[in-house]
Amino acid sequence: MSVSLNAQRALIWWALGMLAVFMVCFVFLIRMVPLPPATLTADQVADIYKERSVNIRIGAIICSWTAGFMVPLAVVISAQMRRIEQGWPIWSVLQLCGGCLMSMFLVFPPIIWGVAAFSPDRPAEITLVIHELANLTLVTTDQYYIFQFVAIIVASLAFKGDALSPFPRWYGYYTIWTAFMFELGAFGFLPRTGPFAWNGLFVFWIPLVIFGIWFLVTGVMLLTALSRQAKATAPT
Repeated sequence: MSVSLNAQRALIWWALGMLAVFMVCFVFLIRMVPLPPATLTADQVADIYKERSVNIRIGAIICSWTAGFMVPLAVVISAQMRRIEQGWPIWSVLQLCGGCLMSMFLVFPPIIWGVAAFSPDRPAEITLVIHELANLTLVTTDQYYIFQFVAIIVASLAFKGDALSPFPRWYGYYTIWTAFMFELGAFGFLPRTGPFAWNGLFVFWIPLVIFGIWFLVTGVMLLTALSRQAKATAPT
């Protein structure tokens, strides 16, 4: 049991470390926080990739290494759900699948930005298409998050009787709210300006901040639960 607990701790810290590196590169190398306005012309977008070509490509390399940070966290969440789920672990498996699949859409945008910066002298209209694909992939791909969130909600609200569980009821309600706010990202396909544009309040800023907080809260809760479980299983 101690090896398993230590392995889970290592995975959580791995995920947190990858997230930190990803965000630093996302903000300071690729510099897509916030995303450029969707109203920019093709020439204006092409100029961004010409001026930042080297930094964006370096950022794409590092972000590609670290953007899968949801995978180790999802593995630990499923391991903890399996402790308290009865029978065949359908919710644990659903959570793991959702967490792993959603990580792909965190990996793709940096790769696509890197492609846009790879040949900055191409026709501006082509760079604009690549740029739009990257940005919309980042903010509108909410499809797999819901599977992970629903499984966690079930674990928090329906699984009972384990004082060592890292999924209290309040966390279930918190995850419901997080999931609801995340789904607003799909509206990024519609307007080019305002709060529902791809760099707007409801499509970019709220999901970005809420997801970062949810990730940190989840990591802390898991680490705290692992500490309680280690004390409960320690020889007396």
